[in-house]
Order: sequence, then structure tokens, then C-alpha cells
Amino acid sequence: MSYEDELYHLAREIDATVAAVEHASGAAARDRVTWALPGELGSVTVTRAGELVDVQVDVAAMKAYSASRLSR
Repeated sequence: MSYEDELYHLAREIDATVAAVEHASGAAARDRVTWALPGELGSVTVTRAGELVDVQVDVAAMKAYSASRLSR
């Protein structure tokens, strides 16, 4: 295989890897995960890329906790 052919195949491999990474990062930005807060205080929703999407807080449940307990 000539040097030019090797370069061509390496460039194609790099392009395929870049496309796969772009696809995976796009999927991570779309996929969402929701976690329940301890003590049934609410929930937090983020994308798999780490972007905060939503925070739900149950104010009535929060009133049962002291400020120091909530800070933990």
C-alpha cells in the first residue's frame, strides 16, 4: 500500500471516529435522567451531557426540615 493510500485510510478512520463522537454527544444532550432528592423533597432532571433541565421541589415536605438539615 502506498503512502498516499495509508494517509487516505487514516483520514477516513479519523472522519468515522469524529462522526461517532458527534453522534454520541448529540444523544447525550437529548437523553434525560431524573433523580429523586433524599427525603422525598423533589427531583432533579439533567441531560446525560450534564445540563440541568428541571428542578422540582416539594415545599410542604421541605418545611418539615431545619435549615441545617437541608444544607446537608
